[in-house]
Amino acid sequence: MEKASCVELRKYAKLCAKSLADDAEICQQVEQELFAHLEDAFAEEREKSSEENACKNAMRRFGNPEELSSQLAEGNAKRLSRHAKMRRVVKWLALPLLVVGVLLCLDRRSILSSVTLLKWILHSSNLHMDLGLTTRTLTDDEQMLFDYYFHKHRPDEEIHHLAHLYDFHRDNAMLCAIYALELASRKSTFSEQLPEVLANGRRIDAGNPLYDYLECSVLLRESCKLPGKNEKPTPDAVQNRRKLDEAMALYRRALSKGPVRTYGGELKERIRGMLKIEEDLLGGMHLMELAASERLHLPTLCRTVTKGVLLYCDLLHKEGENAKARELLGTWRTFLPQFVGRDGVCLVEVIGAMRQAELFLQCARRINAIDEIPTLQAVTGLDKEMQASIYRDLSHLRAGGLLSAFVPPNFRGLDNLDEWKVERRLEAAAFDAMSLGLACLLLLVAMAFLGLQALRLRLGGRNPFLFLLPASVYARLFLRGILLPALAYPVLAYFIAGRGGLPIVQQVVPIAWLCLLWPAFYGFCCHNALKTWMRSIGAEAQDAFRASLSLNLLVLLAVLLLFHGCILRPIADWRQRHYARLETLVLPRPGIQTLEQRIIQNWQTRFLQRCQ
Repeated sequence: MEKASCVELRKYAKLCAKSLADDAEICQQVEQELFAHLEDAFAEEREKSSEENACKNAMRRFGNPEELSSQLAEGNAKRLSRHAKMRRVVKWLALPLLVVGVLLCLDRRSILSSVTLLKWILHSSNLHMDLGLTTRTLTDDEQMLFDYYFHKHRPDEEIHHLAHLYDFHRDNAMLCAIYALELASRKSTFSEQLPEVLANGRRIDAGNPLYDYLECSVLLRESCKLPGKNEKPTPDAVQNRRKLDEAMALYRRALSKGPVRTYGGELKERIRGMLKIEEDLLGGMHLMELAASERLHLPTLCRTVTKGVLLYCDLLHKEGENAKARELLGTWRTFLPQFVGRDGVCLVEVIGAMRQAELFLQCARRINAIDEIPTLQAVTGLDKEMQASIYRDLSHLRAGGLLSAFVPPNFRGLDNLDEWKVERRLEAAAFDAMSLGLACLLLLVAMAFLGLQALRLRLGGRNPFLFLLPASVYARLFLRGILLPALAYPVLAYFIAGRGGLPIVQQVVPIAWLCLLWPAFYGFCCHNALKTWMRSIGAEAQDAFRASLSLNLLVLLAVLLLFHGCILRPIADWRQRHYARLETLVLPRPGIQTLEQRIIQNWQTRFLQRCQ
């Protein structure tokens, strides 16, 4: 037999025996037997035609190599060794296991948090974030409290929820305080219940001046016309002197008690315990949404009582009772600290108390309370210091990447921005995870397309099967198509996205590399490797192998997808959890004081010191 024909027939026999590659001994035996039969067929055909035609006719007599391969696999299935059968099962299970494994590796929370962050950035004027809050299984009472907190119902329905909860839990100090604040702040049919709720609050929480101040504020609104912002009291402001005197009596009684407790901190902890908050950016956003939804009735209550007290001071001064007016004005040293002297006070409440000090200062000048003016000026100066330290805007995430840079917010009057780095790094980690999730989804789409193409060709009578490429080819694909691009990704993210340039370039370059350029380059390498191998076995020119090409490309893309899901995604996930565990601005952890808490404590302490 001519050498060229021998080579072609040997390739044909080897290709048909590939289905038995799990058992090398049987594969080699079947290949030799098939080659012997091919030689006989070639000898017969050689007598009728040329060498080239004889070789083609000999192979044609044995039929489609894929069909023959399937027949050989079925005919020798019982002869396979136990290890060969196990390898065959593993091989056929490899693809579904790869797909299932990658689907499990997709980080849904990272993708959701990053998309939410981008939506919030694009609509930064709207500070409310619709996060789709998820909770654990709640009881009916917990669901009512949760719906009340997050404004999921109309105001009248919210008050109905609180009324129902209060009726069944009258000895609960938190529910009583919340319900009393809501009743005092609304003009509704429920207001007639306020006296009973206030009496109950004094019974179960005797040391809390909240209920005295609430009743005082109601009497003040009924007895006089309180001045608005930047308005001075008018002579006819007092409409019912008796009720005004009662309000002042309640005010003095409240001064003898401790700090005002609204149980806002306890309520936030209850709500937080209902939410599914994990150590990632989405969990941090849930906590921010929790803080943004907090009811802040206390600053309003403080402002109402302050206006009433100052109106009474002006009235006493007008009546010639200057000593009583100055004495009443001096009660601010006890009154204002009552609203900010407790644990769990929020920054808005501290700011609100500072703003009331400005009203006391104006009244001190009107009634000539010289002794109080210097201290009140010191307190109002503290308010100006706070306003000077508040940042103007937030410089959002500049770029993605496993080593991406970040930009802290700009402050006026503050040079130390290191405390904000954790938040920026947390944003960067979530942005990386979102890009990685997008890349995985695009790879899944490409795999689905290849799978459908292979299925279509399979329905047309072609049987796709997996090629077993040499180990050197797989090593080269891993090095050029996976390892080197994986190393290039953080370099691109840091030196291009993290070092400056146009914002659009900063955002797009790492994402384009991860989602488009890398998969395209890897797919090109895999396609060339498969084409070269098919050419070496004489399968490239045969249309029957188009289905096998699609199937093999699908499996090789699944390897890249598995690398993304099982190597890169855990890195991004670890980064999120690592930064979330650190001392940050908004993410509280047991035993860790956040930056927000330290800022509040700092201004609270300074305010209380200046009130002395």
